Amino acid sequence: MKHPFLLISAIVLASAAVLSAQSETTKPAAKDQKVFSLNINAPADAIATDIEFSDIDLAKATDAEKIGGARVKVVRTKEKVFREALGPEVQFFRVRSIHKTGVAGAYSRSYSVKDYLRKAYREPKLPLVQEGQTEYLLGSRIELPVQPNLVTKYKIGDGEFIEYREPLVFDKPDTYKMQVNLENSANEVVFTKNYVFKVELNPPRTRVVISEPLHSKRGITVGKNSSVVFLVDDAESGRAKTFYRIVTFGKDMNALPFIEYGKRLTYSDLQGVGGMGVLQFYSLDKAGNKEEIKTEIFYTEE
Repeated sequence: MKHPFLLISAIVLASAAVLSAQSETTKPAAKDQKVFSLNINAPADAIATDIEFSDIDLAKATDAEKIGGARVKVVRTKEKVFREALGPEVQFFRVRSIHKTGVAGAYSRSYSVKDYLRKAYREPKLPLVQEGQTEYLLGSRIELPVQPNLVTKYKIGDGEFIEYREPLVFDKPDTYKMQVNLENSANEVVFTKNYVFKVELNPPRTRVVISEPLHSKRGITVGKNSSVVFLVDDAESGRAKTFYRIVTFGKDMNALPFIEYGKRLTYSDLQGVGGMGVLQFYSLDKAGNKEEIKTEIFYTEE
């Protein structure tokens, strides 16, 4: 049986967005300190991965006395993401996989630790959208990242700092000032940022306008020279997108997807649905508010 080995080509830098899997030996984040971060993609038959840290390149070292005096630390982990604060003397690392039989594979070549050092935290990003000089909160909910060895705190306006434990929901339209801090176990602030944003909760209002309509006793009628446009009124953040769908009577309306509106609808867009149809539409504004679906019945010229 061949010894299993770790495909080092499958090891990539750990994404700052993936911090859930941690080693029990992970040290607290220190102010302005960077953390060794490694994403591990081990073979399917591996049960663990050894990461060997040292202050010299053991893969190239030939001096027995120097090798014997090297500072070496081996960490065995079953996690896919490994993060740890390392001392400045640690310069190199190499990896190997442990087969399910317990047999260790060969070590990979050595890699420089400095190439795998990342910030000890993820910077919280609020879902804000810019409209003119104003930033609007997209929706009414803020979810901040919860990170190992760090405490996330926030304050609204001139209030006290509160430890973040669950998503924040803003149910009142207003302009808010918010400060977010990340603190390590020594109560040192490793990150702080201030935000100013507006919460808007009013959905847009959309109406249909037919240019050059035909006069008909049946109702709204679209002729060969007519066109249909959607006009959206949103005094706050402004319209983002409008969607519509057209269906003939007798068809399953819910089976048809909505289409994003881009240009005016002409007679040729409508005539294929027969002499009578249903037009449904709604709009979204830039703050993420969705209008209730509206329905118009229309006719096309025979």
